[in-house]
Amino acid sequence: MIYKPYGTTNKSISAIGMGGMRFKKEDYADGELGKCSEIVLKAFESGINYFDTAPGYCNDKSEFIYGKAFEQMKTDGKFYVSTKCSLRNAKDADGARRMIEQSLKRLKVDKIDFYNMWCILRREQYDEFIKRGGVYEGACKARDEGLIDHICFSTHMGGPDIAAIADDGLYEGVTLGYNAVNFAYRQKGVDACHAANMGVITMNPLGGGMIPSNPDYFSFMRRKGESLVTSALRFIITQPQITCALVGFSSVDEIEEVVKAADETNGIEPFDHRAMANFLKEELDALCTTCTYCDSCPAGLPIPQLMESYNYFILSCGDEKSVKDRLAYHWNVDGSVAAQCMECGKCELLCTQKLPIIDRLIEIKKMFTSAT
Repeated sequence: MIYKPYGTTNKSISAIGMGGMRFKKEDYADGELGKCSEIVLKAFESGINYFDTAPGYCNDKSEFIYGKAFEQMKTDGKFYVSTKCSLRNAKDADGARRMIEQSLKRLKVDKIDFYNMWCILRREQYDEFIKRGGVYEGACKARDEGLIDHICFSTHMGGPDIAAIADDGLYEGVTLGYNAVNFAYRQKGVDACHAANMGVITMNPLGGGMIPSNPDYFSFMRRKGESLVTSALRFIITQPQITCALVGFSSVDEIEEVVKAADETNGIEPFDHRAMANFLKEELDALCTTCTYCDSCPAGLPIPQLMESYNYFILSCGDEKSVKDRLAYHWNVDGSVAAQCMECGKCELLCTQKLPIIDRLIEIKKMFTSAT
């Protein structure tokens, strides 16, 4: 494992970090968290020392899973924990304090290393965080008291908006979605945060599984002798601007290949972004990254599954069969449900990428209407 400095915090963290939202439901549904905590322990033994989570992950069990593992890890070496607070969790400084105390108790730690203003989608949300008496103020007070070390933010905004926040100088780090599919959309933000001496943590490094599940399309980025997964991870961690790539593990077996990608990475030349851009279509910036924030349809539509399947319509240059097969054989979803869309716009408001979800649902509806 290689380690990189997290901004100017004097902390060195593993180039591969562990994200805490991919544990299997069957492994924690009964309240027995041991199988999940074993994954955390294995990641730590493999050299990973950065662990990211949030309230609500895995039916609100993720922080508890980490806490169970951290109890054992405390005597084995140094590790760093990152957790978050969204405007759904707290509206003001007092609410932020309650969330911080809750996370400390669940995680079984005395201090949170990196505390994130979570899921900033729009500028007005950012303004809500930093207003007088807001969540940011509560985090600053907790930092002054030694309950947290560093205040950061997590976002799904585009590069220019991220750059604007970095220029404000309020944060020591950022967590953002970044991979070989959407790097152009956020590169300006990554560069600005690095220039501001911030730590840069990337999530969704495999595009929600899109990259390894489309090996032919993304073969241009595979380096000789490497798996596509390894190349996709090295695309991120070889970049000097990026501190760490978060990967969510759902089993111990998944850890080895990912950790191997970080081994012996020193000395490997970073990918040529311009050369990669020549292979990528402009519309790839509009691929759904399956963050699932849109999953609250009043009509009960499985929006994330429908949008993920629509990705294949884009990747295949308009092959309707690819969408139908993905829905039927991967998701077991009847695509004709797209016709139930009420066009209320709630999903588009929640979408982190501001995709035209309603228009895509109409297109899916047409695919299934024309087949009848």
